[in-house]
Amino acid sequence: MKRFRKKSAGVLLLVFLLLFSFALELSAAETNVYVAGNPDLYPIEYYNKQHDRYEGLMPELYALLSEKTGYTFHYVHAGDVNEQQRLVKNCQVDMVSAYLPGEIGAEYLKAPQTISGLTVGGEEQTVYIAFSAIASDEMIAEISRALSEISGETKLTLVATHTMKHGINRTFEILFYLVLGLLVLFLTIVFLRLFFRKKKKGSRREDLMIDPRFGIGNDQYYVYCFDHLISDQSKCLYYLAYIAFDEEHFNQRYGAGESKSIQRYVAEFLNRKTGPTDYLCLISDGIFVCLCQNSNKEEAERRVESVMAELDGYLSQFREEYAGLFHAGVCMLEENPGCSSEAALYHAKQGYLYAVSRKIRFAFSSKHLVAETLQNERIYQQITQAIRDGEFQVYLQYIVDRQGNIAGAEAVSRWQNPREGLLSPAKYIEKMNQTDAVTMHDYSIFSQVCGQLEKWEKSGFHELFLSCNFTRYSVTSPDFPDRIREIADRYSFCREHLFFELTEDSLSHNPELLKKNIETCKELGFMIALDDIGSGYTSLSDLYSYPIDLVKVERDIVLNAETRRGKMLLDGLVRLAHSMNIMVLCEGVETEAQKQTVHSAECDLVQGYYYSRVLPLKEAEKFLREKKR
Repeated sequence: MKRFRKKSAGVLLLVFLLLFSFALELSAAETNVYVAGNPDLYPIEYYNKQHDRYEGLMPELYALLSEKTGYTFHYVHAGDVNEQQRLVKNCQVDMVSAYLPGEIGAEYLKAPQTISGLTVGGEEQTVYIAFSAIASDEMIAEISRALSEISGETKLTLVATHTMKHGINRTFEILFYLVLGLLVLFLTIVFLRLFFRKKKKGSRREDLMIDPRFGIGNDQYYVYCFDHLISDQSKCLYYLAYIAFDEEHFNQRYGAGESKSIQRYVAEFLNRKTGPTDYLCLISDGIFVCLCQNSNKEEAERRVESVMAELDGYLSQFREEYAGLFHAGVCMLEENPGCSSEAALYHAKQGYLYAVSRKIRFAFSSKHLVAETLQNERIYQQITQAIRDGEFQVYLQYIVDRQGNIAGAEAVSRWQNPREGLLSPAKYIEKMNQTDAVTMHDYSIFSQVCGQLEKWEKSGFHELFLSCNFTRYSVTSPDFPDRIREIADRYSFCREHLFFELTEDSLSHNPELLKKNIETCKELGFMIALDDIGSGYTSLSDLYSYPIDLVKVERDIVLNAETRRGKMLLDGLVRLAHSMNIMVLCEGVETEAQKQTVHSAECDLVQGYYYSRVLPLKEAEKFLREKKR
């Protein structure tokens, strides 16, 4: 019996101990808070690799919160890679610490708290903490209450104390090595002075090679890496990636502040993607350059494709339209042996420009691509000089009304090339488009047209109008109305006698800006003509989308009007335009039959070789005087 009692007592004691142990573990689990830290936000919160722990304001702050609440805060996955998004998404932590706006998806967070009033590096910083889906309401309430009781002055004191402590430790370390160096090298003091002078000069040089805004190398760093850090033997393994976006256009749409933020995000993203043998820098606003080591071209291509795709996905988290913002061009140094840092950068840029023009993520440069670019640059220089020298001249093709009287003319350009002779636009417009000289050409012709209208008004032909063509590059540029106003103000003529004739491809590029520019031109008193209605890029919706005064029916529709269905189409287009108070001009009339067809369709104006061929100004003036007599 006694033995039974002893045995029962032992069992009860064991059960009690197990229950007590379980209660302790449960209590400890309830008071533990698991935190996802930010490894790179010094001095607010950062990972000290040497001590293998998180340091800064936030750990100090959690120590205060621990005293106030009884909770114990534990950092999860301490390391120099930011795992906050993954940890909170997978519910592996109770809380995410010291994150910046936009870094963590809001759908994964509960009860975000603001930690503000922190001055770091001369700039005021605001960071956030928040809780995950597994954090209990009781935990959230207690920690939030305790956090609100900690004053901003206390937070600033913690930052200052930590920074000062860190600086003091660093000072002691420097003094220790200085004393040790003096003891060891006492007899070589001259050498030491030279050594420290050289070291100071090197530090200054290193500071000059870092972009202080984003903490990565700048253009000087790129040249230094290319010329000194990469040996001539290993350059065959390197690829230069030119990763950029149109920073000027982005600033106009979203502002300089947003542009700086995007570049900071991209700098951080690309920095995470660079390996130990890669070099990343920002050579100019909006232009990143990375010297990447790859074993072959296929590997480099896969890597660039992967990085650009991930970059698109990363930027789309901020705005959907940011996907596709950046493009890349790649130069394979093995294919350009002995090239300088400047030449390699030029080659990579050509790949970038090609990628932008084809709307693809990236492109490798090639000798053919570079040769074509150089040729276009030579042509651009020739065209630019030709515009300055007045080699592009205005020719006129007259337009008549229903009675056959001259009502106006269309102004077209011809290049009086000293070497090639007279060239039509088909010989040079496409080259202009490739080299951006087309806007200079458009404004040059427009200025000549304004001068011709002024001359007509002074010589008794004040009732005549002129139409002037503009390409999409000019009419969709932000400064188009200002340039037009500045040129037209040099001349005296009735603004209603000048038609802005929009080429068919103008309407397919940036329609919002195009509409704004057209409306501004209308406010200035000019008339708007829509070319080639019913074909190409134009559509019937353009008639009510833009303030159109005149539509031009293309020659093919006039030719097909000889058939019954073609005649019905022409008649229908004319009636539709007239119902909207829009005048109609039929182009390409060359025969008596075509003249009768467009007249029966009640077109307002007619243009074609039947009435006038394209004439140089002197012949056009003579033709006009003879018609008047």
